[in-house]
Amino acid sequence: PLAMSSAMGGASANQQNKVRPPDKGSFPLDHFNDCKTLMQNYLACMKEHQNSHALCREQTTAYLQCRMQKGLMAEEKISNFGLDTPIDFEASKKAQEEYINRQYKKREDGFVAGLTRAQHRT
Repeated sequence: PLAMSSAMGGASANQQNKVRPPDKGSFPLDHFNDCKTLMQNYLACMKEHQNSHALCREQTTAYLQCRMQKGLMAEEKISNFGLDTPIDFEASKKAQEEYINRQYKKREDGFVAGLTRAQHRT
């Protein structure tokens, strides 16, 4: 069977599968629940604040630090996640409202995807 798989382009006995680390942004599951409580705190915070992650930065930081300490993800500076940057909540709320208003206006105006771009080409 090994000779057949080698002849058909499969892996041979001499060829070893190379193990490579996961891509950045993917990490192992917490099979031993080392950080489960912190994850639950984060999810509860998100639910309480209607999925506004900016209001759950403390829980996010604690969860990520736990994962790094337990070897469930690569060590990374918390600043690389943007968690040390101050947030202007009023400006953020205003920007979200403006975005929602633009979306409603598009619907009211009968928005058709790609139409504006097509009109500019002619």
